[in-house]
Amino acid sequence: MTIKNGLILIGATVGLAIVTGYFALQFLFGHANYFSNIEGSPEKFGLTGIEVVKLTSEDGAEITAWIKPPSGDAPVIFGFMGNGSSVGPAARSFNPYLDKGFGLAALAYRGSSGVGGEPTEKAIAADARALYDQLDSLMGQSIPAKRRVTYGYSFGTGVAVTLAAERKFAGVALVAAYSRLCDVFTAEYRGIPMCLIMYRERYDSIKRIAKIDAPLLMLHGEQDKTVDIGLGKQLFEAALQPKKFISYRNGTHLNLQSMGIEDDIMPFFNSVARADNSNQ
Repeated sequence: MTIKNGLILIGATVGLAIVTGYFALQFLFGHANYFSNIEGSPEKFGLTGIEVVKLTSEDGAEITAWIKPPSGDAPVIFGFMGNGSSVGPAARSFNPYLDKGFGLAALAYRGSSGVGGEPTEKAIAADARALYDQLDSLMGQSIPAKRRVTYGYSFGTGVAVTLAAERKFAGVALVAAYSRLCDVFTAEYRGIPMCLIMYRERYDSIKRIAKIDAPLLMLHGEQDKTVDIGLGKQLFEAALQPKKFISYRNGTHLNLQSMGIEDDIMPFFNSVARADNSNQ
């Protein structure tokens, strides 16, 4: 074999490896959503007063949400869960709020909780808008924007930011939020430019956060190894006032509920979603 032919062979091998690696990464990380598909009734998760409803999304697909009407003029929380979960455990995490009379509208993502379909960013955003737009009929009562708040956890912060940038809310609470979902994977894979690879499911919250016209509360654990607190702070810096960032020194990605974050979130929701709030 001549030197020229050897170089051509080496170049072809390297090129093939790059192309193969690229498409392998596309296959593995083009979609970053992974959820539990376990079905379950509200009763299975110790929840009372919650109804499992079906509604039609913007693209005609039948989707599912777990809803509970509020007591009196209490706020209604639009809840968006993180990766790896199903709507049942996610709804159960709102028990402290439900016990205080808050209403709930928790979206079951496509591909989770026994719901069919592919959980793409576009589809989930359409489903969230459909839930918002049909809430009054689903609840059987009028819930004005001044009594609607949204709560996103981890992956779900991207869903919450997208919806709040397009619809009116009295307040937005984001727990363990990221600047972009692809930034989370870039950090996890030690600098691999995942935002170039994950072109389909980027969840560019940092590009949308300034479109939110509502008070913002962000909460993050300083020991979070899944979504680094620095990514949350980047998102916070891009947001408009009024806004507040709360960090928990011993907080991780998974223990914030046990640290009583509802003691910070509930007063925030109550303060921004008063019945006389002028935010329509």
